[in-house]
Formats: sequence, structure tokens, C-alpha cells
Amino acid sequence: MKGVIMAGGSGTRLRPLTVSLPKPMIPFFGKPVMEYAVKLLKAHGIFEIATTLQYHPDKIINYFEDGQKWGVNIQHFVEDRPLGTAGSVKNAKVFLDDTFVVLSGDGITNADLTRAIEFHKQKGSKVTIVLKEVEIPIEYGIVLTDEEGKIQRFFEKPSWSEVFSNLANTGIYIIEPEILDYIEDGKPFDFSKDLFPKLLKEKVPMFGFKMDGYWCDIGDVGSYIKAHRDIFKLGGILDLDLKSSQISKNSNISLNAKISRSVFIGSECEIEDDVEIGEFCVIGDGVKIAKGSKLERAILWSGSFIGKNCELKSCVICSKSILKDYVRVSEKAVVGENNLLKDFVEVKAEAKIWPEKTIESGTVIDENIYWGTEVIKSVFWVRGITGDFNQEITPQFGIKLGNSIGSVFDRNARILIGDDYTEKSSVIRKAIETGCQITGARLYRTRGIILPVFRYIVKDYYDAGIYVRSRGNSIRIEIFDHNGINIDKSLERKIENLFVTCDFRTSSNINFVNELVSSPLEMYFARLEETFESAKFKGLKVCIVSEDKSIISLFDRISERYGLKSTLISGGSKQCIENLKNMCIQSEYDAGFLIDRQGEHFIMMVGDCTVYGEKLKMLLAWLEMKKFRNNHIILPEFFKAFLSDVDKLLDVPVRYTGNEIRDYMKVILEEGINYFFYYDAVSSVMLILEKLAEVKDLIEKVKKLEEVHVLK
Repeated sequence: MKGVIMAGGSGTRLRPLTVSLPKPMIPFFGKPVMEYAVKLLKAHGIFEIATTLQYHPDKIINYFEDGQKWGVNIQHFVEDRPLGTAGSVKNAKVFLDDTFVVLSGDGITNADLTRAIEFHKQKGSKVTIVLKEVEIPIEYGIVLTDEEGKIQRFFEKPSWSEVFSNLANTGIYIIEPEILDYIEDGKPFDFSKDLFPKLLKEKVPMFGFKMDGYWCDIGDVGSYIKAHRDIFKLGGILDLDLKSSQISKNSNISLNAKISRSVFIGSECEIEDDVEIGEFCVIGDGVKIAKGSKLERAILWSGSFIGKNCELKSCVICSKSILKDYVRVSEKAVVGENNLLKDFVEVKAEAKIWPEKTIESGTVIDENIYWGTEVIKSVFWVRGITGDFNQEITPQFGIKLGNSIGSVFDRNARILIGDDYTEKSSVIRKAIETGCQITGARLYRTRGIILPVFRYIVKDYYDAGIYVRSRGNSIRIEIFDHNGINIDKSLERKIENLFVTCDFRTSSNINFVNELVSSPLEMYFARLEETFESAKFKGLKVCIVSEDKSIISLFDRISERYGLKSTLISGGSKQCIENLKNMCIQSEYDAGFLIDRQGEHFIMMVGDCTVYGEKLKMLLAWLEMKKFRNNHIILPEFFKAFLSDVDKLLDVPVRYTGNEIRDYMKVILEEGINYFFYYDAVSSVMLILEKLAEVKDLIEKVKKLEEVHVLK
């Protein structure tokens, strides 16, 4: 008789416990779960064992090696790709030349295999399935047998209306080797879904053996925690004796600590004064628990550290994770390996933190944390909120952010929300809308307009704005006040605090999201017509290149209204840029512009001169001054590093603002300027074209100045 332990599953439903470990290697009372399967086979006289491996096979091979440590012989069979439960067993066909028993490496049981094997032989069965009566059949594959135990019918995870039996398939099988011929080679093939229905159809003798004793399939975190409690109540399983608490003599436990009866504490642990270890707690090797902490039904893997006055209830703390002082972790929550939770962090029920994270002090974790290495209280970065789609920025994140934003603004505030019309932006925008609606906020929606246009619409018609845009997999969310300016730090902090504490406003009145009645572009054109004289544009030949089709469409309408002779090219490749340069050098165009897809920044080409970056911004500041009749130009402070002879050429004073986008825009409005030219490519192009003669003259002066520098 031989045994097969199926140990290839990735344990997706158990993550983050199984991020770096195969499911059979997760700890269970200080040993890998699979070790109990090895011991069960040995206890029933089965010493020749095969393992079927696929996910992190090296972890299992390195631990069990050839099995000599347990007095058995183990051979390992690794799949190149997942082959299903039956396919993985067939992959070990060269080993299986006799009747064999199949076990799952991720189950805990004391099933009487000896009796099951006797039943198998007595019935002349080709496949015997070990069955167990369960209270909730819908969680398992169920089996119907006749009075003799012959299998009549299978059903995989039925609904309650489909339940015809309370006998669950335990995943323990006794199989004759000729059955392997029914399993298709080289493709995924499952016992329950493929093999057993096939055998039933061909009337191959199959029987079900109803087991006594304990069986648990560790399918998720809840069943993992429950299995520990069950084994305590049983008083142990196999050679694990839990009739009384099992506490290693090598551990240092304070006399002032309170230790309940049913606990398991590994070796080299340190437990300080006033610590309370409640019943059914399992603590691995090398764990330190500082003064005043309380644990109830908690499972701590080896090498974890629990600081002062922490509270842990029915949760799992994985290896080498550090919980600082006053941390609270609730029921069915998981803190993955190598995490650092700083003071006063709270992990809510069923929240899970993937490995290698740093959670800053005071953070409340009420959702799964998958990506990145740091979770901090600050939701905002230099400009708005950024992150990768479905990683840092998920729909759940969007709903929570919407809750926070809707709670900060007045109930009667009119909030405009928009996106750049990409699929990913749309998903996050909808999530934010949902979160805002729950707070009773009044929302208005516009879509597919560039950010600069969105700003002006907020400024002219609304009390606040939210804009979502994407580039590749990256998402950026920006929030604006009634002036169309990014919100200030104090409002950011209020939103952050709500996001962390989840102290959201709620409302029984849900307002529908209203679409804009007027066209956003018509609103924007109204601004342009108030500012720029159409007569100064007629007959100018310009070329506009942008990879954003909405910008091309916008300039098509501007050209029609202002009499521009425009060539509009949709693209952003290097070839487009080179072609634009060549056309401008050959004087085919008065000017050419390459505009980024966000509509904020651009490159200008006039004749043989290309202007971009800081020089372009200084040019815009100078034109802005002339347009609005100021006596100075306005620039962010970091421009001090770029102003040298150019400022002497301009011969005007400079008013410096802070370097953040809000600082600059606030001063612009104070100066009576109606456009944020520094962050608006469209109005900037209009400004340049309106004063193109002066621009060309200034460019010639700058070129001469640069020639003087070269001659020196």
C-alpha cells in the first residue's frame, strides 16, 4: 500500500498566509499542516509516500526531503503547470504500482485509514471515497450512496435546493492503479469534476466509506482558526497531546502573566508582566509579547513581536511581524509576514495585510492591503492622490475616498466630478461618486474634458471638483475648491483624518448624480471669447500635435471660431515631432505646438527655435503680464535658479510664489488673471498666437543673447 499527498495548491483563499508558503506548509501547532498527513499515513502502516507539488515546491522538498526523519520514504513529483487534482496524481504514475491512498496536504484529520482500506477491499471497489457527515453541505462536494455504500450520485458545492445528502467528500481516496488510465494525460483533470463522473457513467465500482473522527479542510482563514480551536477541544490529534496546555520549558513566562488552560506556547518565547493569554491561543517559537497585552483565540507564527497593551482576538499574526504598542487586531484579520504596525494601529475584522508593509501610527485598516511597502496616514501626495489601478487605487479605495470628500464639504455644496473618459478612470470615478452619494452630497458629472477646462468650469459654476485621470495603469485623483485650485493642506488633512478614522457623515437622502445641462466646451469657449480678440488670429497658420483626440477636437473648433488655418495631427511619436520641426523651419507654419495628453504642458516651435520647459514658462509669465497689464511677472520660487541674463532682457520685476501648484494659482487669481496659463496648454497657445509678433521678437533677442555667451 502506498500513499499520495496532494500538495500543489496555491491556497488562494488563504492569502496572505500563503503568499510565500504553499498551503501545506502553513503552521499548525508549530508544525506544517502536511506533517500531520505524513504521520497519519505512517500510523496506518503506509511508509511509501509520493507528494504532488506545483506552488513553491522547494519549500516542501527542503523541509521533508526523503522522509527519513519521519521513518518513511518520500518521493516528490513536481508539475510544470497545474494539472488538477487527478492530473497531478497521474503525474506520479511511475510510483503508483499498487493500491494507494490519496490525502490532501492541507487537511487535518484522524480518519481511520485502516478501516477504510479494509472496506475498499471487502467491497471490491476500484475507488473508495472517504465521506464525513457535515452540518452545512453547500460548502463541499456531496455524495449519495446506497445501503451498501455504493456511490449513486455526485454534486460539487450544491445550493440548498440541490442538497440530497449531508455526506461530504473529504478528498481522501483509496484507488486501484488501473484507474489512472481514465485520467487524460498532460491537461488539467479533476477528481470530482472529471474523473468520478466519468467512472460513474462507465459503471466502474465506486464506494463511499463513512468515517468517524475529525476532519477539517482548511480552505480559508476562518476554517484555519476554527481548526485550532477544534483540536484543543478534542484534546489533540495523532501525537499532538492537548489534554492540558502545552508550554515549552525553554520559554520565559512572567509569574504575573495570566495563562489560560487550553494554550500552546512554543520554545524560546518571552511573555512579560500582566500579559493575558486566553484559551485556544497558539504561539509559535521565538515570539515576544510585551507588558499588558491581551490575546484571545489568537494564532501567532514564529518570530513575531507584540508590543505593550495590544489586543488580539481570533486573528493570525504571521512570522516576523512587529506590532508596536496599543495595536488592536480583530476577528479573522490577518497580518502577513514581515509587517510593521506602529503604535495605535487598528486592524478591523477580516481585514488582511499582505507581507512587507509598514503601517503608520493611528491608521485604521478596514480593507485588504495588497500592494506597496508603506501605508501611511497621508492619502495625498505632492499633487492629489496617485497610485496604480486596482493596486493602491481600487474601487474600494474610491468609495472610501468619496465618503471622506462628501463628509468634508457642506451638504448643499455643488460638487462637479469628472474623468478623462478612459475605462480605468471611469471605474474609479464611479466608486468615488458612490461614496459621495452615501453622505448626501450634491454631485454633477462631466466626462471626457481635459483637466484645465474642468478647473474653469468648477471656478465659474461649482463649489468643489473631483477629477480622475489615468495614464497607463497609473491613476491620479485631484480635488479642487470653488476657485478651481487644488485644495489646501488643512482640507487635505480633514479628508485624510476621515479616511483613516472612517467617521463619515451619513444621509437617508441619496441625491442622483446630475449630468451637466450646458456643454463644458461651450462654457470654456465663452471664457476664451471674453478674453481673446478673434481679429488677431485670422490667417495664422499653425500646426497642433497631440496624442489626445479631445485636444485635437478642441482646436478644430477653436480654429473654426477664430479663423486659424490649422493642421491638426493626432499623435505623439518622435516622427511627429521631427515632422513638426521641419515644417516650422521651412516657414510653412507661423508656429507649431506639441501638447501633452493631459492638456497642461506643451512644446512650442517657431521657425528654427524650439521652446519648452522653464524658458517657455518664463515666456508665458511675460505674456501674461502684458495681457493683463501688470507691472511684474509671476513665477514659482524655484525659477530663481533659471533666471540670469533672461530676466535682465525682460527688464521687469518678478513676484515669486510658493512652488506648489496651489501657491501659484492663488497668487494668479489675486492678481486678477483669469487663466492658469502655467497649467493650461490651450489658453497658453491662444495667448502666444495673439501676441505672436512680440513672441518672435523676444525669441530673436534671446537667441542673440545666447550667441554672445557662445562667443565668450
